[in-house]
Amino acid sequence: MPREPYQRCSQAIFEAWLKPRIQAEDLIDSHFGLKFESLVESEDGVESTLVDVQTCERHIVKSQYVVGCDGAGSRIRTHIGSELIGGPVPMAMYLVHFKSKDLTTLQKQGQFWHIFFTSSAVLIAQDEIETWTAHLPITLDTNWEKMDPLQAIYDVLGGSIGPCPVKVDEIMVKSAWRPKICFADRYMSSIGRVFISGDAAHQNIPTGGYGMNTAVGDSFDLGWKLAAVLHGYGGKTLLDSYEIERKPVAVRNIERSGVHHQVHFDYGGWFRELGRGAVVGDSPELRAVLDKTVKHVAAHDGENQDHGIEMDYRFPDSPVVFGRDGVNQAEWNPRTYVPSTFPGSRAPHVFLQNGKTSIMDLYGRAFTVVDFTEYGQLSNEFAAKAQELRIPLTRLHLPAETHAAKVWGHQVVLIRPDDHVAWRLPAGDAGAVDAESILKTVTGHGPRVEANEDSGSAFVAEGKTFTSTTGNVDVSEIKLQAEFQK
Repeated sequence: MPREPYQRCSQAIFEAWLKPRIQAEDLIDSHFGLKFESLVESEDGVESTLVDVQTCERHIVKSQYVVGCDGAGSRIRTHIGSELIGGPVPMAMYLVHFKSKDLTTLQKQGQFWHIFFTSSAVLIAQDEIETWTAHLPITLDTNWEKMDPLQAIYDVLGGSIGPCPVKVDEIMVKSAWRPKICFADRYMSSIGRVFISGDAAHQNIPTGGYGMNTAVGDSFDLGWKLAAVLHGYGGKTLLDSYEIERKPVAVRNIERSGVHHQVHFDYGGWFRELGRGAVVGDSPELRAVLDKTVKHVAAHDGENQDHGIEMDYRFPDSPVVFGRDGVNQAEWNPRTYVPSTFPGSRAPHVFLQNGKTSIMDLYGRAFTVVDFTEYGQLSNEFAAKAQELRIPLTRLHLPAETHAAKVWGHQVVLIRPDDHVAWRLPAGDAGAVDAESILKTVTGHGPRVEANEDSGSAFVAEGKTFTSTTGNVDVSEIKLQAEFQK
């Protein structure tokens, strides 16, 4: 499990906390109130045109690389000719973000994080004090701008039974949005200096909470690789590997969000078939649907229990992972996480003998070679060769950490800056190790490669669609999208 306990924080609160820290950081030039207009890419760099939204003044920014983290409606994605693959669910949501301190009504059944109602409506507690978000299902032909937000909140709280009034102190935001699942067919421009990340590269239904988590994974992966290239020790294959590693993770995660959404959509349909009048009472039909729903949700609880999705990130086809050492990796399962140092997997967290220090706390800022052998000769060889190649590498010699060595299962393991395993010494191997070839491969000095269809495009080639969606469509033409989705 993670080194630190899970933390829950509303995006609105997190961004408000993060912004002043970004502005105060000497290593970050932050500018607000500018809109991206266009870019021109060459072999030598990128020129981006930004427009001041207040003065309409144009600014030309020259850079070696550009990363488009500009959301679902990414203009940078359009500029690199990348198209979205996927589609929407067959309904939309009317959203009302509001403040209310009427906890007697809102927490009548106890404190909660999310409430999924049998009507398919959802109520989210943003701070569990006074800020809430209500999502009410609506048909695609609904004129949501004429809807009463207060009535929508009452309808959400009433579920399948009927409106439930609550004292509302303030309506903060109201809009309509349509859940959709899609991914970009390309994460990198043909020249290789412009990339997309986060919602610009993939979008999912919120069920499961995979959106921001996948985006952070993208940024970490691309960030350390760009840093390696800019510092002179990373090769071009390192940047090629970004899409190869991250697109399969995105496709897997967004598909699973659709699976979770379908669970709620299923029982919502059963209750709609009953009709509102039949939901009140104790009829045999109602008891049958309630029993069916309880069993259905219990049997499909992956939204909160899919540790394989949340923890077991693997990069089995990466060109910057060295050697699979002939050992079969445990089969991936969305439900379970099996700690492993198989090349391409994230190295497992384990506490050291003092019971307080995580092995991850001892990693260096770039590469780290972890050596559990008595004398540490091999890690010394890696450190010497890394210094010769000017690759930043930390040597971590832990001969007394027998428990950690047992969990990891291998005596010498090379860790990347993102904590994934770049290489490991095969079990029982006493032969010669070519440290130079390993280090050159994992820093991107191997053959150039391209992403293959298995990283996502096979969905189109085989006519597949994501769970819960209406099929692969022109995502830009979807009705009832919120501004953040366009």
